[in-house]
Amino acid sequence: MNQHSRVSSSTRYHYLNEDFTDALQTSKREKFLFEDAGERRQGSQAIPVISYRKAPVLKQDDFIMRITVDAAAITELRHLILRNCGDLVLFMRVKPVDHASKMKVWLCLRKSSVDTIISHIMRALPKAEFGKITPLLPA
Repeated sequence: MNQHSRVSSSTRYHYLNEDFTDALQTSKREKFLFEDAGERRQGSQAIPVISYRKAPVLKQDDFIMRITVDAAAITELRHLILRNCGDLVLFMRVKPVDHASKMKVWLCLRKSSVDTIISHIMRALPKAEFGKITPLLPA
């Protein structure tokens, strides 16, 4: 047998101090424990920050459609939306304007249902004024 393979564990890991501080100081991995913070900053180069998380992809599918109708036609518009397009509209907001002679309506809906809702409203209320259709931005 080889003479070096028979070395006992007590002689193989013999250190001066019982708490192994001299072994830790010679170890490359544990050297940072005994360095001063200033020394560590001077000797190290700037390490680029790498993030493996992907940026969230926003799928914009909800839109706000603005409509202005006469105040007398608001009840008809509400019934039309609830009866024919109730499952396509997420929410509806109504606000009076011009001393309550006209009503402004905001409809939150999916992008795929815009054409359907516009065609239903144009058939029932030809005097309705359609405004901007913009994406609903996350809060």
